[in-house]
Amino acid sequence: MRPSSYLLRLNNYLLSLKEEEVEIDTKKTNTADYFDSYEIGNEGFILKPGGFYLGSSVEKLSIPLNMCADLFQLSCYARIGLSVNFSSNLVASSFGISEPSTLTFEIKNLSNRDIRIYPYVKFCHIRFLYHETQASQKYNGIYSGQSVAKASNFEQKPAR
Repeated sequence: MRPSSYLLRLNNYLLSLKEEEVEIDTKKTNTADYFDSYEIGNEGFILKPGGFYLGSSVEKLSIPLNMCADLFQLSCYARIGLSVNFSSNLVASSFGISEPSTLTFEIKNLSNRDIRIYPYVKFCHIRFLYHETQASQKYNGIYSGQSVAKASNFEQKPAR
């Protein structure tokens, strides 16, 4: 526990977006095939400049109906050009309520240098927020119940 947040650690499983010129249709593409999967060993894993990756938390969460959470990257990573959860930082009320779930981290190396990351290190902050009233609907998204990073599946959840 930090003064205003908890720290989440990076799991040892990583997805790396392949460098292919293939269109992603946000109404019907399952992007799982567009990623290579890697296990991050004790020697770490090198994130290439401009590379896009998906990682996950070690910790599994179950958010009650009267709370939600925000993810924020650690400043030490931002200061070297590593972007973590650059837009997908809301964890919905009731996420993982049926089955505690890991969170997927969107990771982008914005620097012009290789960056080596390691498994099980503190990777981002999570801040919990109470609702004044309990959520009236439970989270029923496709990302609940996961234990590793999960790519977007627009076959299952198309853009509307």
